[in-house]
Amino acid sequence: MFAPLPSLIRGAGLGLLLLLGRPAGPARAQTPAPAVLVPLPAVPAAPASPRQLDDFLLIARQSSPLLRATANQIGQNRIDSLVRARQNGVQVGGIGSALYYPSITNSKGESVVGYDNAVTNGGNYAAIGQATKPILNRFQLQNDYQILASQGLVLRNTGRLSALDLRRSITDQFLTAYAAETQLVFSRSLLGQLRQQDAMLRQLVNGGIFKQTQYLSFYLSVRTQEVTVEQNQLAYRRELGTLRALAGVADTALVRLEAPDPPTHRPLAGLLAPSQRQYTLDSLRFLLDRRAVDAFYRPKVSVVFDGGLQSSSYLPIALAHSIGLGGGLQLSVPIFDGHQRQLQYQRIELSELSRRGYRQFLTVQRRQQYEQLEGLIRASDALLGRIREQVRVADALVGAARQQLATGDVAILDYLNLVTSYRTLQFSLTQAETDRLRSRFALDYLAEQ
Repeated sequence: MFAPLPSLIRGAGLGLLLLLGRPAGPARAQTPAPAVLVPLPAVPAAPASPRQLDDFLLIARQSSPLLRATANQIGQNRIDSLVRARQNGVQVGGIGSALYYPSITNSKGESVVGYDNAVTNGGNYAAIGQATKPILNRFQLQNDYQILASQGLVLRNTGRLSALDLRRSITDQFLTAYAAETQLVFSRSLLGQLRQQDAMLRQLVNGGIFKQTQYLSFYLSVRTQEVTVEQNQLAYRRELGTLRALAGVADTALVRLEAPDPPTHRPLAGLLAPSQRQYTLDSLRFLLDRRAVDAFYRPKVSVVFDGGLQSSSYLPIALAHSIGLGGGLQLSVPIFDGHQRQLQYQRIELSELSRRGYRQFLTVQRRQQYEQLEGLIRASDALLGRIREQVRVADALVGAARQQLATGDVAILDYLNLVTSYRTLQFSLTQAETDRLRSRFALDYLAEQ
């Protein structure tokens, strides 16, 4: 059996898998075609200071060491397929030896120390070149190529899953940072309005319309809002920094993120989705593992040819007359190994049972998650409608109270209560919009994952 293949070698293309069940063809079909380098499409340059979700996703894909490692493993798998082709070709090696077997004899000429000269001939001096070539091993070779092809498909599928997981983590953090930014923008806007009211109220207090104690409550509210703005700014800076760290962005400036476009509603991905496809590929791998066991127990035949010199004497005249050639067939036949073959079959069958259980569980789980997200989106749409209406009413009430505050028709405490309610509703609106976007993107992830 050839050198064991790494368990996670990937690559070799889908075309090699089509060899499954194909009748034996010409011998030249056993050697895979050399890899053709196809120029990659131009990758758009990512901005140095990204603000859109797509920009962060682009940078994350370009800088992800996991995705680069996956691409390198695919390249390694292509090399492994070429290595396997070379292993099936002619292997040439050299053998050299210069062995001397001393012998000590007594006075009668009898050997007292040393090997039997009939066995050693006194020495062995050789310089031989040997060539070997496996033959009649099409089943073994074809299965090895299929294993490499299967491993390559598994790696490509794993790469797709890794890219999807990266997209999900970046998107989730982007929404968190965008929600923090939205809250910061609202807090700053509200603070600006309160500061304008503060200047007006000072004039009203000086004019005797409001008492000094009433103004102090408003003054405290302005100072509290200033602290809230600083807290929101720190929260946004922290979430933006986490987003940049996940994506591999070196920029540290505080920028405004652009609102992400919600994805379209797509149906749940079927059996060709990466998460489902991995179990299909596992089933294929178990089939190939079983064939590999069968191939191991088949007789192995190699053609052997050698040529050089071999002599029991180191004298030049002896060496000159000891040059020759040799050749023949080398046969290896397994006879008995304690029924290990059946044990390996049982081990593969247990792995297949585990695969079926995982796939059945994943199918039910994905359907449940998809339906749950659809329900959450419908509930979020209804909730957003109610909150937006309440925010519109609260905004109108605050605006009206602001005008009446200038004439002294509204108490300062009543105005502050309206502002507090408006602030709470705006925070609820931000959270509801973020949760809805999060559910939409999670549904889109399931539609592809």
